[in-house]
Amino acid sequence: MTDEYRKIVFIGGDMRMAYAAEKQAKDHDCALSGFDMIGTGKMHGVGNARTGDKYDAAVLPVFAGSSHEIRCPYSNRTYDINILTIHLRRGGIVFAGRVFPELEQLCADSGYQLCDYLEREELAVRNAELTAEGAVAIAINETGRALLGSHISVLGFGRIGKICARYFSALGAAVTVCARRKSDLAWAESLGYRTTDICSGAEFCGTLAGSDIIVNTAPAELITGERAAAIKKGALLIELASVPCTKGETPARIISAGGLPGKTAPISAGEIIADTIENILTERSMKNGGA
Repeated sequence: MTDEYRKIVFIGGDMRMAYAAEKQAKDHDCALSGFDMIGTGKMHGVGNARTGDKYDAAVLPVFAGSSHEIRCPYSNRTYDINILTIHLRRGGIVFAGRVFPELEQLCADSGYQLCDYLEREELAVRNAELTAEGAVAIAINETGRALLGSHISVLGFGRIGKICARYFSALGAAVTVCARRKSDLAWAESLGYRTTDICSGAEFCGTLAGSDIIVNTAPAELITGERAAAIKKGALLIELASVPCTKGETPARIISAGGLPGKTAPISAGEIIADTIENILTERSMKNGGA
Protein backbone atom coordinates (compact mmCIF):
# COMPACT_ATOMS: atom_id res chain seq x y z
CA MET A 1 0.00 0.00 0.00
CA THR A 2 1.15 3.53 -0.73
CA ASP A 3 0.61 5.90 2.18
CA GLU A 4 0.53 8.88 -0.16
CA TYR A 5 -2.73 7.63 -1.67
CA ARG A 6 -4.37 5.97 1.32
CA LYS A 7 -7.89 7.36 0.79
CA ILE A 8 -9.60 6.63 -2.54
CA VAL A 9 -13.09 7.60 -3.71
CA PHE A 10 -14.83 5.87 -6.62
CA ILE A 11 -17.26 8.24 -8.31
CA GLY A 12 -20.07 6.87 -10.48
CA GLY A 13 -20.09 4.14 -13.08
CA ASP A 14 -21.52 0.63 -13.08
CA MET A 15 -20.84 -2.31 -10.76
CA ARG A 16 -17.31 -2.68 -12.12
CA MET A 17 -16.35 0.38 -10.12
CA ALA A 18 -18.01 -0.90 -6.95
CA TYR A 19 -16.13 -4.20 -7.22
CA ALA A 20 -12.91 -2.32 -7.95
CA ALA A 21 -13.46 -0.33 -4.74
CA GLU A 22 -14.14 -3.52 -2.81
CA LYS A 23 -10.87 -5.07 -3.90
CA GLN A 24 -8.82 -1.95 -3.22
CA ALA A 25 -10.46 -1.64 0.20
CA LYS A 26 -8.20 -4.48 1.34
CA ASP A 27 -5.26 -2.06 1.27
CA HIS A 28 -6.84 1.40 1.16
CA ASP A 29 -9.59 3.44 2.78
CA CYS A 30 -12.17 3.36 -0.04
CA ALA A 31 -15.55 5.03 -0.47
CA LEU A 32 -18.24 5.16 -3.14
CA SER A 33 -20.07 8.20 -4.52
CA GLY A 34 -23.13 7.70 -6.73
CA PHE A 35 -24.05 4.19 -5.58
CA ASP A 36 -26.91 4.94 -3.19
CA MET A 37 -29.16 2.20 -4.58
CA ILE A 38 -26.87 -0.75 -3.83
CA GLY A 39 -27.27 -0.23 -0.11
CA THR A 40 -24.86 0.58 2.67
CA GLY A 41 -22.64 -2.32 3.63
CA LYS A 42 -23.23 -4.46 0.53
CA MET A 43 -19.66 -3.96 -0.69
CA HIS A 44 -17.33 -5.37 1.95
CA GLY A 45 -15.12 -2.74 3.56
CA VAL A 46 -16.48 0.12 1.42
CA GLY A 47 -18.69 2.94 2.69
CA ASN A 48 -20.36 5.93 1.06
CA ALA A 49 -18.33 9.08 0.52
CA ARG A 50 -19.12 11.70 3.12
CA THR A 51 -19.61 15.38 2.39
CA GLY A 52 -16.56 17.32 3.45
CA ASP A 53 -14.15 14.38 3.28
CA LYS A 54 -11.12 14.89 1.06
CA TYR A 55 -9.55 11.92 -0.68
CA ASP A 56 -6.07 11.33 -2.05
CA ALA A 57 -7.27 9.71 -5.27
CA ALA A 58 -10.49 9.64 -7.27
CA VAL A 59 -11.47 6.91 -9.73
CA LEU A 60 -13.91 7.81 -12.50
CA PRO A 61 -15.55 5.30 -14.86
CA VAL A 62 -14.87 4.89 -18.55
CA PHE A 63 -16.34 7.79 -20.50
CA ALA A 64 -18.36 6.60 -23.49
CA GLY A 65 -18.88 8.42 -26.77
CA SER A 66 -19.01 12.20 -26.62
CA SER A 67 -20.61 12.40 -23.18
CA HIS A 68 -18.52 14.04 -20.49
CA GLU A 69 -20.99 13.37 -17.70
CA ILE A 70 -20.25 10.89 -14.94
CA ARG A 71 -23.16 8.50 -15.13
CA CYS A 72 -24.42 6.95 -11.90
CA PRO A 73 -26.92 4.20 -12.81
CA TYR A 74 -27.06 3.05 -9.18
CA SER A 75 -28.10 6.48 -8.01
CA ASN A 76 -30.35 7.64 -10.87
CA ARG A 77 -28.25 10.74 -11.44
CA THR A 78 -25.30 12.11 -13.32
CA TYR A 79 -22.40 14.14 -11.99
CA ASP A 80 -20.48 16.92 -13.63
CA ILE A 81 -16.71 16.43 -13.56
CA ASN A 82 -16.49 19.39 -11.16
CA ILE A 83 -17.53 16.99 -8.40
CA LEU A 84 -13.82 16.19 -8.22
CA THR A 85 -13.19 19.53 -6.52
CA ILE A 86 -15.56 18.47 -3.73
CA HIS A 87 -13.99 15.08 -3.06
CA LEU A 88 -10.31 15.40 -3.99
CA ARG A 89 -7.49 17.18 -2.18
CA ARG A 90 -5.11 19.39 -4.11
CA GLY A 91 -2.21 17.31 -5.37
CA GLY A 92 -4.42 14.23 -5.55
CA ILE A 93 -4.62 11.90 -8.54
CA VAL A 94 -7.56 11.29 -10.88
CA PHE A 95 -7.99 7.96 -12.65
CA ALA A 96 -10.37 7.81 -15.60
CA GLY A 97 -11.03 5.84 -18.76
CA ARG A 98 -10.79 7.86 -22.01
CA VAL A 99 -9.78 11.28 -20.72
CA PHE A 100 -10.81 14.38 -22.67
CA PRO A 101 -9.62 18.01 -22.88
CA GLU A 102 -12.12 19.40 -20.37
CA LEU A 103 -11.06 16.88 -17.75
CA GLU A 104 -7.40 17.60 -18.48
CA GLN A 105 -8.03 21.32 -18.02
CA LEU A 106 -9.92 20.83 -14.76
CA CYS A 107 -7.08 18.73 -13.36
CA ALA A 108 -4.47 21.28 -14.45
CA ASP A 109 -6.41 24.15 -12.88
CA SER A 110 -7.08 22.25 -9.64
CA GLY A 111 -3.59 20.83 -9.15
CA TYR A 112 -4.57 17.22 -9.78
CA GLN A 113 -2.55 14.53 -11.50
CA LEU A 114 -4.43 12.66 -14.23
CA CYS A 115 -4.04 9.10 -15.46
CA ASP A 116 -5.98 7.23 -18.15
CA TYR A 117 -6.09 3.62 -16.95
CA LEU A 118 -7.36 2.43 -20.36
CA GLU A 119 -3.92 3.18 -21.78
CA ARG A 120 -2.35 0.48 -19.62
CA GLU A 121 -1.48 -2.65 -21.56
CA GLU A 122 -2.19 -5.05 -18.69
CA LEU A 123 -5.75 -3.75 -18.45
CA ALA A 124 -6.26 -3.82 -22.23
CA VAL A 125 -5.14 -7.44 -22.52
CA ARG A 126 -7.17 -8.70 -19.58
CA ASN A 127 -10.24 -6.78 -20.77
CA ALA A 128 -9.78 -8.36 -24.20
CA GLU A 129 -9.89 -11.79 -22.56
CA LEU A 130 -13.18 -10.96 -20.82
CA THR A 131 -14.59 -9.53 -24.06
CA ALA A 132 -13.73 -12.67 -26.00
CA GLU A 133 -15.23 -14.86 -23.29
CA GLY A 134 -18.43 -12.80 -23.43
CA ALA A 135 -18.53 -13.09 -27.22
CA VAL A 136 -18.35 -16.87 -26.93
CA ALA A 137 -21.24 -16.82 -24.47
CA ILE A 138 -23.33 -14.67 -26.83
CA ALA A 139 -22.57 -16.98 -29.76
CA ILE A 140 -23.75 -20.03 -27.82
CA ASN A 141 -26.81 -18.41 -26.26
CA GLU A 142 -28.02 -16.62 -29.39
CA THR A 143 -27.66 -19.45 -31.90
CA GLY A 144 -28.68 -22.45 -29.84
CA ARG A 145 -26.01 -24.43 -31.67
CA ALA A 146 -22.66 -25.84 -30.71
CA LEU A 147 -19.61 -23.91 -31.86
CA LEU A 148 -18.00 -27.18 -32.95
CA GLY A 149 -18.02 -27.15 -36.74
CA SER A 150 -19.42 -23.62 -37.03
CA HIS A 151 -17.86 -21.23 -39.53
CA ILE A 152 -16.81 -18.06 -37.76
CA SER A 153 -15.23 -14.95 -39.24
CA VAL A 154 -13.32 -12.62 -36.94
CA LEU A 155 -12.94 -9.12 -38.37
CA GLY A 156 -9.76 -7.43 -37.17
CA PHE A 157 -6.71 -8.99 -35.53
CA GLY A 158 -5.86 -6.65 -32.68
CA ARG A 159 -5.93 -7.71 -29.03
CA ILE A 160 -9.59 -8.69 -28.99
CA GLY A 161 -9.49 -10.24 -32.45
CA LYS A 162 -6.51 -12.43 -31.56
CA ILE A 163 -8.12 -13.74 -28.39
CA CYS A 164 -11.53 -14.23 -30.02
CA ALA A 165 -9.93 -16.30 -32.77
CA ARG A 166 -8.12 -18.42 -30.18
CA TYR A 167 -11.19 -19.00 -28.00
CA PHE A 168 -13.54 -19.90 -30.86
CA SER A 169 -10.94 -22.15 -32.47
CA ALA A 170 -10.33 -23.95 -29.17
CA LEU A 171 -14.03 -24.82 -29.06
CA GLY A 172 -13.88 -26.47 -32.48
CA ALA A 173 -15.07 -23.68 -34.76
CA ALA A 174 -13.53 -23.14 -38.18
CA VAL A 175 -12.14 -19.63 -37.77
CA THR A 176 -11.30 -17.22 -40.59
CA VAL A 177 -9.43 -14.06 -39.68
CA CYS A 178 -10.34 -11.10 -41.89
CA ALA A 179 -7.88 -8.20 -41.82
CA ARG A 180 -6.38 -5.46 -43.97
CA ARG A 181 -2.77 -5.47 -42.82
CA LYS A 182 -0.53 -8.04 -44.45
CA SER A 183 1.34 -8.50 -41.19
CA ASP A 184 -1.90 -9.44 -39.38
CA LEU A 185 -2.78 -11.91 -42.11
CA ALA A 186 0.68 -13.44 -41.90
CA TRP A 187 0.45 -13.86 -38.14
CA ALA A 188 -3.02 -15.38 -38.43
CA GLU A 189 -1.81 -17.87 -41.01
CA SER A 190 1.16 -18.80 -38.84
CA LEU A 191 -1.23 -19.55 -35.98
CA GLY A 192 -3.23 -21.91 -38.16
CA TYR A 193 -6.28 -19.80 -39.02
CA ARG A 194 -7.80 -19.35 -42.41
CA THR A 195 -7.41 -15.78 -43.62
CA THR A 196 -9.19 -13.30 -45.88
CA ASP A 197 -7.91 -9.96 -47.07
CA ILE A 198 -10.66 -7.42 -46.39
CA CYS A 199 -9.34 -5.32 -49.28
CA SER A 200 -10.17 -8.13 -51.69
CA GLY A 201 -13.86 -7.52 -52.38
CA ALA A 202 -14.81 -10.83 -53.97
CA GLU A 203 -12.79 -12.88 -51.46
CA PHE A 204 -14.27 -11.03 -48.50
CA CYS A 205 -17.81 -11.42 -49.86
CA GLY A 206 -17.26 -15.15 -50.23
CA THR A 207 -16.04 -15.44 -46.64
CA LEU A 208 -19.03 -13.51 -45.32
CA ALA A 209 -21.40 -15.67 -47.36
CA GLY A 210 -20.03 -18.81 -45.71
CA SER A 211 -20.05 -17.51 -42.13
CA ASP A 212 -22.49 -18.72 -39.50
CA ILE A 213 -21.17 -16.13 -37.03
CA ILE A 214 -19.30 -12.88 -37.71
CA VAL A 215 -17.42 -11.26 -34.83
CA ASN A 216 -16.42 -7.68 -35.54
CA THR A 217 -13.57 -6.13 -33.55
CA ALA A 218 -12.57 -3.44 -36.06
CA PRO A 219 -13.99 0.08 -35.54
CA ALA A 220 -14.77 0.77 -39.19
CA GLU A 221 -17.62 0.36 -41.69
CA LEU A 222 -16.42 -2.81 -43.35
CA ILE A 223 -19.71 -4.42 -44.37
CA THR A 224 -21.73 -2.23 -46.71
CA GLY A 225 -23.32 -2.61 -50.13
CA GLU A 226 -22.58 -5.91 -51.84
CA ARG A 227 -20.63 -7.11 -48.81
CA ALA A 228 -23.70 -6.72 -46.60
CA ALA A 229 -25.87 -8.41 -49.21
CA ALA A 230 -23.48 -11.37 -49.33
CA ILE A 231 -24.15 -12.37 -45.72
CA LYS A 232 -26.41 -15.38 -45.54
CA LYS A 233 -29.81 -14.99 -43.96
CA GLY A 234 -29.84 -15.87 -40.27
CA ALA A 235 -26.13 -15.35 -39.71
CA LEU A 236 -25.25 -13.79 -36.36
CA LEU A 237 -23.13 -10.64 -36.26
CA ILE A 238 -21.62 -9.88 -32.85
CA GLU A 239 -20.57 -6.23 -32.81
CA LEU A 240 -17.73 -5.65 -30.35
CA ALA A 241 -16.23 -2.50 -31.86
CA SER A 242 -17.02 1.07 -30.85
CA VAL A 243 -17.95 1.89 -34.46
CA PRO A 244 -20.41 -0.53 -36.14
CA CYS A 245 -19.08 -2.39 -39.16
CA THR A 246 -22.45 -2.27 -40.95
CA LYS A 247 -24.55 0.52 -42.38
CA GLY A 248 -28.02 0.07 -43.78
CA GLU A 249 -29.78 -3.23 -44.46
CA THR A 250 -28.11 -6.58 -43.84
CA PRO A 251 -29.46 -10.14 -43.64
CA ALA A 252 -27.51 -10.71 -40.44
CA ARG A 253 -29.01 -10.63 -36.98
CA ILE A 254 -26.90 -8.04 -35.15
CA ILE A 255 -26.06 -8.15 -31.45
CA SER A 256 -24.52 -4.90 -30.20
CA ALA A 257 -22.10 -6.04 -27.54
CA GLY A 258 -19.90 -3.07 -26.66
CA GLY A 259 -18.56 -2.93 -23.11
CA LEU A 260 -18.96 -6.67 -22.55
CA PRO A 261 -16.67 -6.98 -19.50
CA GLY A 262 -18.95 -4.74 -17.45
CA LYS A 263 -22.04 -6.68 -18.52
CA THR A 264 -20.92 -10.30 -18.41
CA ALA A 265 -18.15 -10.26 -15.79
CA PRO A 266 -18.41 -7.09 -13.65
CA ILE A 267 -16.57 -8.64 -10.69
CA SER A 268 -13.57 -9.68 -12.78
CA ALA A 269 -13.65 -6.43 -14.75
CA GLY A 270 -13.66 -4.42 -11.53
CA GLU A 271 -10.77 -6.41 -10.11
CA ILE A 272 -8.78 -5.73 -13.28
CA ILE A 273 -9.33 -1.99 -12.85
CA ALA A 274 -8.32 -2.24 -9.18
CA ASP A 275 -5.14 -4.16 -10.03
CA THR A 276 -4.21 -1.65 -12.71
CA ILE A 277 -4.69 1.31 -10.40
CA GLU A 278 -2.63 -0.39 -7.71
CA ASN A 279 0.14 -1.02 -10.23
CA ILE A 280 0.18 2.66 -11.15
CA LEU A 281 0.23 3.79 -7.52
CA THR A 282 3.07 1.38 -6.72
CA GLU A 283 5.11 2.61 -9.68
CA ARG A 284 4.58 6.22 -8.65
CA SER A 285 5.60 5.44 -5.09
CA MET A 286 8.82 3.79 -6.29
CA LYS A 287 9.64 6.79 -8.47
CA ASN A 288 9.15 9.04 -5.45
CA GLY A 289 11.61 7.03 -3.37
CA GLY A 290 9.34 4.36 -1.95
CA ALA A 291 10.43 0.80 -1.32
